[in-house]
Amino acid sequence: MGMIKTKKEIKLLKKSAEITNSCIQLIESLLKKEKITEKEIASAIRRKIYSEGAKLAFRTIVACGKRAARIHAKPRATNKIISGLGYVDFGTSYKGYKTDVTVPFIKGKISKKEEKIVEAVIQAYSLAFKSLKVGLPCFQLFQKVDNFLRKQGFRMQHSLGHGVGLKIHELPTIGIPKEKLEKLNKKKKKKLEKLKKIRFQEGMVFTIEPAVYVKGLGGCRFENTILLTKNGPISLTLSKLIRV
Repeated sequence: MGMIKTKKEIKLLKKSAEITNSCIQLIESLLKKEKITEKEIASAIRRKIYSEGAKLAFRTIVACGKRAARIHAKPRATNKIISGLGYVDFGTSYKGYKTDVTVPFIKGKISKKEEKIVEAVIQAYSLAFKSLKVGLPCFQLFQKVDNFLRKQGFRMQHSLGHGVGLKIHELPTIGIPKEKLEKLNKKKKKKLEKLKKIRFQEGMVFTIEPAVYVKGLGGCRFENTILLTKNGPISLTLSKLIRV
């Protein structure tokens, strides 16, 4: 029941997304500064969200360079001055309702391999968004995007997305990497069969977050919170590639 949001819930999620979008504008302005650290960006996002009467949905991650090669960089933000390829992963919680975005960025010059990573992720996101429709099996969308990335020499290392609402991670789960499927025990495989039967439905709110991570080099993730209607998907959040 929780997968399908009510009109009241959608209204609250839209407000949460509105606050998130104001932070994306803030990130772009901060990245234009000559010197800005990961921690400074994370702190600015926190202040902005709290000033709007909301809270952080989770601790903000800001990672660039080799740190961006990790799905969840640890520590989540450092005193490292921002340069090269990276991402900002954060979320807003407004009256309990969450939104989740990852904003990819490029500050200065990056290598050809990094440009290839970015292009693959942007194309994968576009493919996923355009393919979204009511009735499509969630796992099928993951497979479509994963197959595309594998042809580019990459692969999905986590699910393509997840439901959001009162929790930051809810159903539906949009796919699981092949490498992880092979390691599941019998109990989890049984649960997986139920997940595979879930189809996209009108009123679902979820993330789409294709990503590529290359150890020793870096990574890129592009994520938005999306509402699915009978006429197709609507992106509640407005994450984009920021290049400065």
